[in-house]
Amino acid sequence: MQDALIFLKGMIPTEMQMVWGAVCSVAGGIAGHLLGWNNLVETLLVAMAIDYVTGVLAAYRYKRKHPNSKRGPSSRVGALGIVRKVSILCIVALAHYIDTAMGTSAVHTMIVWFYIGNEGLSIIENAANSGVPVPQKLCDTLEQLKNEKGERGNDKS
Repeated sequence: MQDALIFLKGMIPTEMQMVWGAVCSVAGGIAGHLLGWNNLVETLLVAMAIDYVTGVLAAYRYKRKHPNSKRGPSSRVGALGIVRKVSILCIVALAHYIDTAMGTSAVHTMIVWFYIGNEGLSIIENAANSGVPVPQKLCDTLEQLKNEKGERGNDKS
């Protein structure tokens, strides 16, 4: 890992290293402040990254399994996934500020746990779509949740 960091650092011109480091530090500080950085938020970010990677892998696996299908990796679908994750982070930031205004930590914690669970379900679904063995009962439950979500999305009431 250390060798990879040294290699990457060598690719950035010396005069830009300080600027790049400052930009990353400021961006990280702002993000940490907005999100109410703690171990739960860190766990959520890791789960989001794993979900995104497993989603891409599942898309490649589907394309390989069905070569004549038009489905498969799509930059549009990937971009929509990023938009979804940024939206989730905006909700987490709002929850942090609601908690700050109320002097509690209940809303932020509840929201972050909900999205960690949501990302976990998505990771399991992506793993199953990638061919990883997943218990049938869990697959059936995920399918039921997906169908219920689709039915709610079609309701216009």
